[in-house]
Amino acid sequence: MHSSNYVALMVVLALLAGCATQAPQPVQIERISPEQLAALVPPPQSTLTLEEIVTMSKQGKTDAEIIEAIKQSQSRYVLTPSQVLSWHQKGISKGVLDYMQQANALAEQNAIADEINKREKARVENETKLKRERDAARLRSMDPWFYGPGFYGGPWGYRPYWGGGWRYW
Repeated sequence: MHSSNYVALMVVLALLAGCATQAPQPVQIERISPEQLAALVPPPQSTLTLEEIVTMSKQGKTDAEIIEAIKQSQSRYVLTPSQVLSWHQKGISKGVLDYMQQANALAEQNAIADEINKREKARVENETKLKRERDAARLRSMDPWFYGPGFYGGPWGYRPYWGGGWRYW
């Protein structure tokens, strides 16, 4: 009676040990700090000044012509809402001001996307390197005498060995 309880206890303990798992590791998110973000975003460049844009507006140029001039000069402007209102009152149309804001936002998004792509590429390269190292370790752990000197039997043929499988003579 005592030994059957002992055996039952050992079976229960073995089953419980088989069910034990480790807690999943929390996902680590690599965040970009505000300083890193400021360094990533290209600084605004304005070879075409806002005063020149006001002059172009007063000369009667259309929004499309002014926007094309901004594109050609590759200018970017960072304007606060109060500056947008002020420049609109000076003569820059809403369409041009909207384009300026959209172009700046797009440049920031592209800079951030480039950084994310660069980090993702580095992560994939690191994973590939780790997989290669793992595969090399697996190959090193294989029996170096398993395949022998020949291909498919070589000159001496196969012979069974105690480790399971076939080995050359």
